[in-house]
Amino acid sequence: MPDTVLPKPTPPSSPVPSTTPQVVPPKPTIPAPRPLSSAPTSALPPSRFQPVATKTAPVLPPSTLTALSSMSSSQVPNTKLSQNVPDLENKTAPTSPQSVSDMIKVVPEKTKGATAPAAKLASLKKSPLRFLPFALIALVVVGGIFMAIKTFSGGKSTSVTPPSSSGSSSGAGSKTAAPAAQTAQATTIEYWGLWEPAEVMTQVLADFEKENPGVSVRYTKQSYRDYRQRLQTAIASGNGPDVFRFHASWTPSLSAELARMPSSVYSASEFQKTFYPAAASQLQVQGQLVGIPLMYDGLALFYNKEALTTAAVDPPKTWSELRTLAAKLTIKSGSTIQRGGVALGNAVNVDHFSDIVALLMLQNGADLAKPNSAEARDALLFYTNFQKADGVWNSTLPSSTTAFARGETAMFFAPSWRAHDIAAINPDLKFGVAPVPQLSDTRIAWASYWAEGVSQQSKQQDIAWKLLKYLSSKEVQLKLYSDQAAVRPFGEIYSRTDLADQAASNELVRPFLQDAPFASGWYLSSNTFDAGINDQMIGYYENAVTGLLGSSSMSSVLTEVEQGTAQTLQQFSAK
Repeated sequence: MPDTVLPKPTPPSSPVPSTTPQVVPPKPTIPAPRPLSSAPTSALPPSRFQPVATKTAPVLPPSTLTALSSMSSSQVPNTKLSQNVPDLENKTAPTSPQSVSDMIKVVPEKTKGATAPAAKLASLKKSPLRFLPFALIALVVVGGIFMAIKTFSGGKSTSVTPPSSSGSSSGAGSKTAAPAAQTAQATTIEYWGLWEPAEVMTQVLADFEKENPGVSVRYTKQSYRDYRQRLQTAIASGNGPDVFRFHASWTPSLSAELARMPSSVYSASEFQKTFYPAAASQLQVQGQLVGIPLMYDGLALFYNKEALTTAAVDPPKTWSELRTLAAKLTIKSGSTIQRGGVALGNAVNVDHFSDIVALLMLQNGADLAKPNSAEARDALLFYTNFQKADGVWNSTLPSSTTAFARGETAMFFAPSWRAHDIAAINPDLKFGVAPVPQLSDTRIAWASYWAEGVSQQSKQQDIAWKLLKYLSSKEVQLKLYSDQAAVRPFGEIYSRTDLADQAASNELVRPFLQDAPFASGWYLSSNTFDAGINDQMIGYYENAVTGLLGSSSMSSVLTEVEQGTAQTLQQFSAK
């Protein structure tokens, strides 16, 4: 039997013990959801409504001690911090390639048909006058024949062959059938990208076309606005792309649109050896692979080098160290925060707050699909205490990315692409990146990345999968990274595990690669702009965090999150 089936994925709820990609065993079916009493069921972002809890009395989670229990109190731990910050070296980006057009399209060359020459008339010899009447009659007859020939050979009739790229028309006749047949046999692959400009994709796609004569790849960079909705609408109408980019967390939402990958592209075992564990867990539908990642990203801790050097400490490796250091790095003037210690504690101006909360819950042993638990409770308390108890951050400051770039917070959490935003806002800022802090010796990190899939409606699935196998090869990923690094500080992080060493010298990329073998993803991924499973789920946690900072009780908050989670999972057929 071909090695094509992967185990069904489950919500990440336990530590990943090693760097070897593991197959996640099936979990019991989630009980039927308890619907909200007045929450809408549309796919609009949930932040636009306030879910209403049921009238039944909320049930508190059991008083279980968790890894965060001792740190969820309002007292900042007196943790000894590591000394000395290593000075990391900056690297130079590759040179820029030549710019190209936004579309890549191979147009078959047209063959110009030769125009048939006009018939050549024989000259008339002089004849005696006695033959003049006969000569006049002959001239009339020949003149008629000449006009007839001219009409058929040199008139203004329209050619059936489309004009060539230069604008000239092909001639009439049997020779026009050849280019028409050639055009009909050409295969065009429509490819919807999302983040990469066309100039980055040009060369690798042109190389693919050279290796596959008769195949043309038309790449279009789509806008992220309403992208998921437009994608599904286009596929349903029969006008969608053959290949498209999608977020890994969208897999359940796109299960009807995603074609299943043939084992000739990647077998299940080959896929798990080639890519990081999160890909094998998320990019499958009922055990069948449905996508190939061309990049990886997740969450890491960004820190201001000057701030940590002045404090004579290293980046924190544990959450206890982080909380102690955040208090030490905070600068206040009265009650006003002039520099936050770390951007944590609320859902208003902490970019990627949902990813951070999800990471804390996973590290604390919570089941994200069943959040009404002691593990989830302690994770939420620990998170909100950075603002409510410690006062190292608040909602009066700018968004965390902007605040960090301006030097208004010493640390914040973000994916790798935020480094480009920081460099654009403040090119002079000296900052570093570190792996996410841990709660125990069992390492757990967060993954949030995009992948490429093939449309179930595509009539060119074999060529489409061949294209994705080519794009995910070592040689092409190296080429893509180089072309991406020519237009920004660094390219998308390699999705292949065997290329990790290639980017290890980049201090901004290395921490993400160090965490990648231990990372899991779920439906709390920020900045997917899906107006669907992520945005809806994030809305419930936004309400929860805001409620805890206000007057809401923990029991009511957990009940609301539990109901919202169950409803959203059911709506999008997810687990």
